[in-house]
Amino acid sequence: MADSEFKLCLTTVDDESTARQIAKSLLQQKLVACVNISARSLSLYHWQGEIAEDHEFLLQMKTNAQKIGDLEHKLRDLHPYEVPEFIVLDIVDGATDYLSWINSSLS
Repeated sequence: MADSEFKLCLTTVDDESTARQIAKSLLQQKLVACVNISARSLSLYHWQGEIAEDHEFLLQMKTNAQKIGDLEHKLRDLHPYEVPEFIVLDIVDGATDYLSWINSSLS
């Protein structure tokens, strides 16, 4: 399978309930094949001239390159943050059957 066909996308939200709601919506619309929600962690970041500190949940979303535009648009609609994190990483290698499963889950 071609490099960069598959993507790992990241975002964070402030509570587990929101993380679950976003994950389920993205899965129902077949924009992602899988979402892992990591346990609450501490985030420190620059915001409006200050250093902010909050607990957040990390969503790791697996998808393919064809879904990225729609995924970003839908995530912005669902996300509670004024400036939501949306980072896209290339999956350059992986088990062929797993990568095939991602594609079949999105169709």
